[in-house]
Amino acid sequence: MKQYAVIHAVAGLFEGYSDTTCEFFPKRGFAEKHIKQILDGYRVDEMCVNIDHREDDIYVTLTRDYEDYHACVPSDMEHDDWVADNYDDVSVEVLRIIELDMSNRSDSTESCWLTWDQQDATQAWDYFPLCMSLVARVSSDVMDNAGPYSDPLYQLTEFISSVYYRKHAFIDVDDYVMHAFRIPKPKNSDSYDEETTA
Repeated sequence: MKQYAVIHAVAGLFEGYSDTTCEFFPKRGFAEKHIKQILDGYRVDEMCVNIDHREDDIYVTLTRDYEDYHACVPSDMEHDDWVADNYDDVSVEVLRIIELDMSNRSDSTESCWLTWDQQDATQAWDYFPLCMSLVARVSSDVMDNAGPYSDPLYQLTEFISSVYYRKHAFIDVDDYVMHAFRIPKPKNSDSYDEETTA
């Protein structure tokens, strides 16, 4: 059984990076329609200065200083250079469709998770862990990457609580920033063996 996740994220650590969202769809066409609706909204927004389709991702650049952008790009500088020079006044958002093949989880009653690496704006892991596996790996990663002056226990406690009681978990400790989204099970089911309905 396949599902399609639409990630809508602020790229990297631009302002609002904790607001990354994920919506799930039973068919790719529904996911593509959702992205088209988002992009249609951006196309009429004067703050949207660039929509860039790259491989699997779509990058949207927004700025309140859109007049300066249009005055400089492409006449004086390249898009990426302008974004780097005006980092504080720019937001770059990324949209991506991720295909989820849950056919190997047909007998599982525990939830699976989609992980998102916020700093690299990409899927964090190439598998969809169960709750306990997610908690164990994140705990290990955080403890391995925590700086000498950080205290990750509060963040880990909040993350673990979110895994078991919410549909979205987020952790931000030093250079480790990750979102996890609970993959919905098919309606009226305790497992992934039935077709998802929207």
